[in-house]
Amino acid sequence: VVCVLYGYAHRLFPMHIAFIVVCINFVLDSIISLASMATNVYVRDLSSSREELTATLTTGISVNHLISVMIALLGGYIWKTLGIEVLFTLSAVLGVINSIFAATIKKPLQRILY
Repeated sequence: VVCVLYGYAHRLFPMHIAFIVVCINFVLDSIISLASMATNVYVRDLSSSREELTATLTTGISVNHLISVMIALLGGYIWKTLGIEVLFTLSAVLGVINSIFAATIKKPLQRILY
């Protein structure tokens, strides 16, 4: 929904309303982005040592940065050639795929700490 509103607000609403919708959408998008904190907590629960946790989080940050740079370049190309609507529609599709994948991750068994 967030991506769809970004991509289509200017077509769904008059410009003065679209601006407000996009501003509210930005705030909601920022709140959703806090999910990365949940990922860090999940990794902490799965890690068997502090060293493993540090290595996993460091690798995750590096991979996220690499993908972010590549996606930004690809996103700019898509925006320029196909338009903003296509870009944000593809973003919405990727978000749905990510949510489906996240739903398949099993909850770790509770470990007993001695």
